[in-house]
Amino acid sequence: MKLGLSVVLVALAALGEAQGPQKCTSLRVRRNAASLSAQDWQSISTMLQRMDQDGWLSRFGASHDRLFSRVHGNTCFFPFHRRYVLEFENIARNYDPNFVVPYWDATQSFREPASDPMLTSGILGTNGQQGDNCVTNGIQANMQFTYPNAHCLRRIYNQGTTIGAWYAPEIISSYLQADTTLAKFREDIEYSIHGAVHLGMGGEMNSGYAAQDFSFMIHHANLDRLWWDWQNTHGSFLTYDGPGPGNSPASLSDIIPEDGSVPMGGSSVESVMVLGYGNVCYTYDTSRSPPETYPAGANNAAPSPNAQSAQQQARPEGTSLAAAAADPILSGSSNPQSRALESSRLQNSLGADIMNRFFPGLGSSLFSRKRRSYKEEKPAAPEAPVAAADCDSPQPIPFPPRLNPDWIHMHGFDPERVEMFHKNACDLVELLNNSTYISPY
Repeated sequence: MKLGLSVVLVALAALGEAQGPQKCTSLRVRRNAASLSAQDWQSISTMLQRMDQDGWLSRFGASHDRLFSRVHGNTCFFPFHRRYVLEFENIARNYDPNFVVPYWDATQSFREPASDPMLTSGILGTNGQQGDNCVTNGIQANMQFTYPNAHCLRRIYNQGTTIGAWYAPEIISSYLQADTTLAKFREDIEYSIHGAVHLGMGGEMNSGYAAQDFSFMIHHANLDRLWWDWQNTHGSFLTYDGPGPGNSPASLSDIIPEDGSVPMGGSSVESVMVLGYGNVCYTYDTSRSPPETYPAGANNAAPSPNAQSAQQQARPEGTSLAAAAADPILSGSSNPQSRALESSRLQNSLGADIMNRFFPGLGSSLFSRKRRSYKEEKPAAPEAPVAAADCDSPQPIPFPPRLNPDWIHMHGFDPERVEMFHKNACDLVELLNNSTYISPY
């Protein structure tokens, strides 16, 4: 009898472990930062001032700096920053129980980033002032830090008084649809929009201790949103491949690196893989809701059309079914209306070969469309044709910026590999600009 009871208990324990983390009983909803009110930003400013007085912002900056080489340039980039931003949110809620980290969709102003509403005197603040490059307005106006030495919050736009163009939403849409491994998606994101925003803002954001700038938190919340969208798009909730910290093979059992400045409880990678489970009790306002049950295991296969359709209508409370229906394919943009226009225009402007290479998700049988042939619609070559790798010539969609050598060196990236990924993005932009496609952004 005792033996039988022991077997049952072991079986139940094994079943509980197989089921993974428990489903959250409630979810915080991370909203687009552009939707926050002036009162919301004032509350965030008060919270940040109090956190800074208690030393938390400097501690987050120090922690990120000390862990830098372990959480960049490998697949741990995503789970680390998911856990890191969540820890910031949890600590911040001790100061403001209503606080939830918003996300900054930097693609919305990718053509002229300095004109983004976030970079104004009432929100994140503008460029640093001449001399010391201190930010003197916004929610962190005149804020001082102690790490790595006593200094103000600095910002130095990468083109002096303005910021060069960032990555177009269509490029990120291609990554979401075409990348079938997390390792590939991580490289695409880390070499593109991640670095472009950090380098464009410069100053604090162009350092290992960038987390002292609140821009860091809402920028990485957006990258986390994109990762969650990628996980849903491919049904890859527990896909964790490629190299982990130290170039060892990535494993779901890996412990997320942490530093004594910001202890994170020895969380495993698997513990943060699925939103809505365990302690990861949040979702995003324009993303799909967490799955009803915890995924059984890693799955690289895309969901079936019926399952995909059901997922697309499983939205956070407050998001209309009309908005869900108008947004059949995830894109780099958080704007449902622009997403729908982007998808339909791509379908009607590009040939099958281009679609299959860059936007395979739009080849689903869920959609009926009449495409124009890319070869038929491409205009005659000009007398001095522009090479795909030449990213300096003006086009309807700006070519994406390169990561600079210092940034590449700081992250330990392979320069040739970074250039290869950059050229792929430039190829896409040239193809779009030479087709009949008209960007809605």
